[in-house]
Amino acid sequence: MRPPRYRFPDQVRTITRSMAARMVHDGAVATTPEELDAWVASAPDTRAALRRGGYGAAFTAHDLFPLFQVFVAEAEGSRGSAGSPQGSSQKRWLVALLVLLVVVLLVAVVAYTRR
Repeated sequence: MRPPRYRFPDQVRTITRSMAARMVHDGAVATTPEELDAWVASAPDTRAALRRGGYGAAFTAHDLFPLFQVFVAEAEGSRGSAGSPQGSSQKRWLVALLVLLVVVLLVAVVAYTRR
């Protein structure tokens, strides 16, 4: 029978979510537990905060990696969906501006020809 899953403290979950968001933003997401461990080792503030939450004693990068992958997927998903509405909004403004320009040009042409 499988042992119960480790329940990460909220502090560790928050830090892991932040790490995932930062890696997604930087375009350099860890793809293995070893890469995740190396990234943590290169970030002293993050490493210290994770250690306070049990990293290295209660759990390792191998234990943390599945949670990290979930947060990477969330960060990538929110990043992709965040760009779509903005692009759609920009397109609407551009179309509205073009329609307004056409109307102004038509009014100018009609006014000029009636002289």
